[in-house]
Amino acid sequence: MALKKGSKKTLDLLLSNPKLSATEAYIRTHQTENRTTARNNAFQLLRKPEAKIYMQEHVNRARETVVELLNSKKDDIRLRASQDIIDREYGKAKQLTEVTSTGITLNIDLTSSLDEA
Repeated sequence: MALKKGSKKTLDLLLSNPKLSATEAYIRTHQTENRTTARNNAFQLLRKPEAKIYMQEHVNRARETVVELLNSKKDDIRLRASQDIIDREYGKAKQLTEVTSTGITLNIDLTSSLDEA
């Protein structure tokens, strides 16, 4: 069974915006504002074998493009393509962050104010 035009638009939006949720992509490409309906329909769409195949074809093309960029004459493009491949294969390197916090302890003696009252 072939994917409908709206389903392809939803999948294309997901592929082009990896940080976008499936629910939000469905809302943007279909005539619904009901988040529950959108979430359920997006879930059903992503479970369809033809949707998985459609997305995998796009991912495979993107991988081929990144590999082709390794042959670029520009060093910065080759470097970014190489980093992307390494990150996808082995995961991104750990980023260490240094955090410094400063605390202040303040003691107030209110016993003398109680004696005056």
